[in-house]
Amino acid sequence: MPAKPQHRFLHVGGKKTQLMTLGEGPPLVYLHSAGGETEPIPFMEKLAEQYTVYVPAHPGFALSEGLNDILDIHDMAWHYVDLFAELQLSGVPVIGYSLGAWIAVELAILRPELISRLGMIAAAGLYVEGAPMGELFIDDFNKLRELIFFDPESPPALQTTPRNPDDSQMLMWLRAREATARVGWNPYLHDPKLPRHLHRVTQPTTLVWGRHDKMIPLPHGEYYAQQLPNATLEILEECGHGVPWEKCDETAALLMK
Repeated sequence: MPAKPQHRFLHVGGKKTQLMTLGEGPPLVYLHSAGGETEPIPFMEKLAEQYTVYVPAHPGFALSEGLNDILDIHDMAWHYVDLFAELQLSGVPVIGYSLGAWIAVELAILRPELISRLGMIAAAGLYVEGAPMGELFIDDFNKLRELIFFDPESPPALQTTPRNPDDSQMLMWLRAREATARVGWNPYLHDPKLPRHLHRVTQPTTLVWGRHDKMIPLPHGEYYAQQLPNATLEILEECGHGVPWEKCDETAALLMK
């Protein structure tokens, strides 16, 4: 039976922050993507079989507030320094997906003692010559699904993105896009200073990437694997950017071993 989620709100540095927890066991923090997956998905439920999984909503996502205090990715990382202090978490595993993985690695640079090991799934954060990222800020949902999923007609693809402007998911989708733009509009979904700091991230790091990722192509994962001192790269076949949905069990197994 899937773990029953618990919801509450914290005040983190003056910002009302939505937090979901599920499962039992040692703590693990999951940092979500630009898609704003702040409610349970099967991937989180797999993690919750061994951990108490903390899923905070970034400022501006879901019902979290405080977006006006976030001007760039570094403000977002500092928000998580404060959130970890509020939850009295330190030395815990952190798994981030896409935008969340970018935040996780920035946090690992700022406060390495907070993170015992990193799981980075299809991480944003880099500019890699010859491997441009896909355009996230488009209104054509069919094209967006093609960018994110290996099979854009699969049930997860159809369930996780709105089908049209009248879809009930639109309000949260628009909030998520506005919040993502705050940190990822210009420069586009990367931090030009990040490469020079990656050598500071010494935690064991598992990078998980879909072979057919069109949103953040595989060379981004290869660059992270080359520059992070203690990283391994796991490549999943017949998988796009939607790794937690497309390869749920395989990804959870890789990140919990």
